[in-house]
Amino acid sequence: MNLKIKSKKVNEFTYELSIVAKWKDIQADFELCKKKVAKDIKVPGFRKGKIPNHILMSQYLGQIEMNFVQDFSEKYYILALQEEKLNPINQAALKDIDFAYEKDFSFKSEFEIEPSLSVPKLKKNMVTVEKTNFISNEKEIEDTVNNILNSQSKTEKIEEGSLEGDFMIADFQEIDESGIAIIGKKEKKYIAIGQEPFINSNKELLLNKKVGDTVKMTVDLGSGEKEYSISIESMQRRVPPELNEKFVKTMDPNCKSVEEWKSNIEKSISLEYEKKSEELFNSAIIDQFIKLVDPILPSSMLDSYLANIVNEVKTKQDMQNIDDDKIKEEYKLFAENNLKWYLLRKAIIKDLDIAIDEKAVDFFIKEAIEKNDSQKAEIERFYKKESNKSKLADDLLDQQILDMLKEHSKVKEKDTNTADLHAGHNHP
Repeated sequence: MNLKIKSKKVNEFTYELSIVAKWKDIQADFELCKKKVAKDIKVPGFRKGKIPNHILMSQYLGQIEMNFVQDFSEKYYILALQEEKLNPINQAALKDIDFAYEKDFSFKSEFEIEPSLSVPKLKKNMVTVEKTNFISNEKEIEDTVNNILNSQSKTEKIEEGSLEGDFMIADFQEIDESGIAIIGKKEKKYIAIGQEPFINSNKELLLNKKVGDTVKMTVDLGSGEKEYSISIESMQRRVPPELNEKFVKTMDPNCKSVEEWKSNIEKSISLEYEKKSEELFNSAIIDQFIKLVDPILPSSMLDSYLANIVNEVKTKQDMQNIDDDKIKEEYKLFAENNLKWYLLRKAIIKDLDIAIDEKAVDFFIKEAIEKNDSQKAEIERFYKKESNKSKLADDLLDQQILDMLKEHSKVKEKDTNTADLHAGHNHP
């Protein structure tokens, strides 16, 4: 089909196509549309679909013309896109539609495409990026050891001398202002001393108690503060195992001493911080190059991405009633950065002709098996799945891009003591 097409670039990512299709080229399509309309029309005196052409054209021409525009405008639009070699990223808006029987069909379509992006010539120290080196401390190691010991604790019943961290089962009897029990307001509850709501003064009331004791306190159990008489029915204490060579062997059969085990924990914490440092550094590198290039984002691209985020967030049970606009506002910066990196990454791969061949992927898998020989079958099975192998190729490609960007960055290193981190956690 010979279409007359005029292409107009509205801005960096918006195009308008003016499309004209000559009547002689679209007559066959019009006839198809006419037959389709005729099948659904019933005229008295004629069988359904057997209406004479002169009646059809005199009484239903407007409907046929309208159906033709609806059915075939997309066909001609797609043909025009193919001819112009354009790939829209959103639904086109059609306007200035002009068509009548035996006349040419003309219309305009406006749509967005991914903006073309050129990577600036790479040179030394293009951006400055800060890299944080985390320095852990002895307390962190001790806290980790204690957390492991506590996770292996055995629960023992105790009769007296309750301490912070102990657990109680008690009868909660709600009482009025004069201390008289309110009938029907008694229930059994579980108490963790030192955890909400049994903290501060309420915690102190529960310390150094024995089974059978009764304590009066004001506490909020979820329906506002109320006065209770609490009768302690039983008490339990978690007793961690003794830290010795025998315990260490249960955790790691290859460890020969407590000191070696602690040393391994220290190495593990350091590796976690190194990983965290590298992740933050990679994000900072990407952010700086995004700022340098500053890709323009098509509005439809951002809208579509945010709509997907809203749908994903709302699959969570506790998020279904959250306002869509509130979710979009919260995730807008995240979405913009992700999309800008997508465009920049794509341009880097194209302009610098970066690729990962299958040999590099196979070599990575081979190395992974050599380092974890006991998991050989599992690793082979995992990478036999094409989607996992493809994801690995993408990850290796990302690493290659990041390594190249790092080579052209000025790195400022900064040491941070993990004890100073205001994160509320002892280690990553």
